[in-house]
Amino acid sequence: MSYVYPALVVILISTMYTTFLAFNLIPQIKAVNDPDNSGQYFYTPSEEELYGVLISFHIVFGMLITCFILASSSSPGYIPRETSDDRKRWVDGDFEISDSDDNRVKEIIQDVKADLKESRVIAWLKSIVILERKKQYGYYRHCSACNLYKPDRTHHCRICDKCVLRMDHHCPWISNCVGYRNYKTFLLLLFYAIACLCFILGGMARRLVYAFRPIMNTTTFLLEDLLVLVVYLLCMFLFIALCMFFTFHMNLTLNNMTTIELREKKNNSDPFIVHRFNVAHAKFDNGYWNNFMEVFGSPWIWLLPIFPGGTGTYLGTSAVKEDMKTQG
Repeated sequence: MSYVYPALVVILISTMYTTFLAFNLIPQIKAVNDPDNSGQYFYTPSEEELYGVLISFHIVFGMLITCFILASSSSPGYIPRETSDDRKRWVDGDFEISDSDDNRVKEIIQDVKADLKESRVIAWLKSIVILERKKQYGYYRHCSACNLYKPDRTHHCRICDKCVLRMDHHCPWISNCVGYRNYKTFLLLLFYAIACLCFILGGMARRLVYAFRPIMNTTTFLLEDLLVLVVYLLCMFLFIALCMFFTFHMNLTLNNMTTIELREKKNNSDPFIVHRFNVAHAKFDNGYWNNFMEVFGSPWIWLLPIFPGGTGTYLGTSAVKEDMKTQG
């Protein structure tokens, strides 16, 4: 059953692509190559316009297929256990946090009125190896299913039965979790899907108008015109829905939040849960630009499904410096 939704996506993409190709692009190619009978076609573009649309659409469509395959098959990122430092932290639960820092974290978590806007407090929170704690008592989060301690922002997916780093949600349409390592690919999948829909809606507008001509042949109307109308309406619905969904996720990206954090923590009715989120978010939030760069990486790879790097464990700055010394 896990492949039912991806199969539906493949059917939708194939139907829209075939309709756009068969009833829009191919007739225009014939019209350009048959100028003597161009009057029988609904629209005759210039060669530059035709081949410009043909090439650019298939580049975007190729990126859509690539992102769909990568988002479906790539790992969302799991708790690392490769190095001795990883095993010490996530298997043994040894985070090397001093008692004074640990007690201060617990005090801040328990104090709903704690000032989280002071620059010194924020800098200190960013230095803590692991900041998210269980409830208001300050216990480390431990997954009984995986038998591992959880890095900040990690959640256990019941469908995948694994703890996912910076888990956003489990997406049935790609039959995969969306997490730290494939979140960018997921966003690009939405972006290129919207771009393809723009080509289809814009390119098939004249063909849609042509479909409302007087019915001269019932078979042609049912097999061509009606199909064009149905596919166009479907594309319009998907365009609106995906634009809203993409805007929602870009807002999360700019604010360095996940869907889980927004719904289950920031918008929670329990003030202690909201406060614990605010404490943790002070560590992760680095401003709109840096938050965007964290997900998309350097400008030259913004539109490419290339992972920008990082571990996804969100270790504090003190742990990162210590790891660099160890590696050096």
